[in-house]
Amino acid sequence: MFSMFCEESELDSSLYRVDWVRQLISLFDDSQVLVHTNAWQAFDTFVKFIPKDELEPLVVPLRRTIERTGSPGQTVPGFDLPKGVAPTVSIIIAGLTTGSNEQRENAAYAIGDLVDRTEESAIKPFVVPFTGPLIRVATQATTYPPGVKTAILSALASMLERIPNHVKPFFPQLQRTFVKSISDPSSIIVRSRAAGALGILMRSQPRVDPVVTELIGSARGSEEEIAASFVLALSYVVRSATAHGGIGDKVREICVELVHEAFRESHVGN
Repeated sequence: MFSMFCEESELDSSLYRVDWVRQLISLFDDSQVLVHTNAWQAFDTFVKFIPKDELEPLVVPLRRTIERTGSPGQTVPGFDLPKGVAPTVSIIIAGLTTGSNEQRENAAYAIGDLVDRTEESAIKPFVVPFTGPLIRVATQATTYPPGVKTAILSALASMLERIPNHVKPFFPQLQRTFVKSISDPSSIIVRSRAAGALGILMRSQPRVDPVVTELIGSARGSEEEIAASFVLALSYVVRSATAHGGIGDKVREICVELVHEAFRESHVGN
């Protein structure tokens, strides 16, 4: 009936859109197949009849509702349907690419929330539509506040944790994005989140020695605060390398040398 209303009504119902987002998405978690299937159908129809330039205001209520629906690691039946995530994509991408800073931040977190609440096979078709825009916005990160950058890094880390094989085509871009973010001067939270994300990425990379070498060089060439973030990233990467036999002897020697240098400088300073 709601789908028919969206299709046939000529009334201005824009004032009720946020309420419908909250009600319909919440029903995605209903255990009754008839309920969550009809809720999905109604939400899909609802979104299709919203003009594209009016989608951004729905990003924040959508993300907050997804966050309250189910729990991380527990899939939501409505999202597990074929194309279950599809109706959310246009809203999230609108917020991520053309929204305000608050909308961009919530759009990024919404992607991570969906990844945490959707079966791997059901989220797979949406990996490219989500990952591409996330990386594009991340490469323009100097224009955004730390909250937006942190949300993007969090979403990408969630994808690497939950569905690394589906994100594999983006590994080179992700590596560059994370390394660049480790040197972000605006926020230690951004740098720490990037360091953690790089460590997660390296779990799926058999060759980490070049990355270790790059991090050591960056640590040596940066000011103290930024250097500390590169060392943190180095610890995550070395730990992840144990899954693939560890790092090479030559790189290990350079790591030990870096530690000795740090302690010598600390001793001299004191």
